[in-house]
Amino acid sequence: MSTTGSGGNKPKRSFTPLIQVFEPHKAQTPPLIPYFKEFWERRAFALELARFADKAEYLESRLGKAWLILNPLFLSLIYFLLVTVLRGGPNKDTGLSTLAHILIGIFMFYFAQNIISDGAQSITAGGRLILNQAFPRALLPFSSAVRAFGQFWPTIPTYFAVVLLGKVFYPKTHIPLADLNYLWAPFIIAALAITAFGLSLIFAVMNVYFRDTSKLLTYTTRIWLYGSPVLWKPEMLHGWHRIFIYINPLGPTLAATYHVWIDGVRPSNSELIGTGVWVVLAMAIGTYFFTSRERDFAVRI
Repeated sequence: MSTTGSGGNKPKRSFTPLIQVFEPHKAQTPPLIPYFKEFWERRAFALELARFADKAEYLESRLGKAWLILNPLFLSLIYFLLVTVLRGGPNKDTGLSTLAHILIGIFMFYFAQNIISDGAQSITAGGRLILNQAFPRALLPFSSAVRAFGQFWPTIPTYFAVVLLGKVFYPKTHIPLADLNYLWAPFIIAALAITAFGLSLIFAVMNVYFRDTSKLLTYTTRIWLYGSPVLWKPEMLHGWHRIFIYINPLGPTLAATYHVWIDGVRPSNSELIGTGVWVVLAMAIGTYFFTSRERDFAVRI
């Protein structure tokens, strides 16, 4: 509609607001290009949500964010003592390597675990936002992934500090502190984060329909830890048993972590292929499963 003002003024146009109507449906994805475009435009919302949730959780804690490092550090020491006892006592040649392996493995695994666990609860925890605001719901698991990365990155300096201190007492232990193969580390961390985020989308949907999913994940991730090359070396599996590394969504990435951080060598081709396959599978299945069900969340919550 247009109106012409007096005195030869130019016509003024009035625009009606855009109204979006979301109807419940089953197993039908929305147009993905507009969806991802809106997701990217609202990324600042996810970043602020992650920052707010992080402050809210540790606001009343005296140790605060220091506990984010102390918790996996203490767990690594406990697992180290357990592993060395089972092996018949510590070895001065391999003790520091074992500790470093468990340390970086625990840090990486807990990074993925936090993305999956927090992402699985993000939809049910953000029920009020979902009922009152229209936005891509994948922003909620994404904010959990951002928050998990904020909790993860301080552990990397902690790893180097522990290894550097250990080399003072065991200088002959071969653990690289400066190596070109560390250039693989950002790609490995990114692949682990993307795989975990794809899995968090799947578990987030499951938690909407089955509220005990988040509780079940507590026990599942513990078994998952024991089945991953964190407390044991990838070379301990031989022959067809090595398939257990590659059927584990986090297995190839954690095996590559061991080779880069402890052995100082590049990941094997099979580890790179396995990592790439799980990145694609987790994101493809997770994206389809999540986006095809997200309009049903308001009804289920």
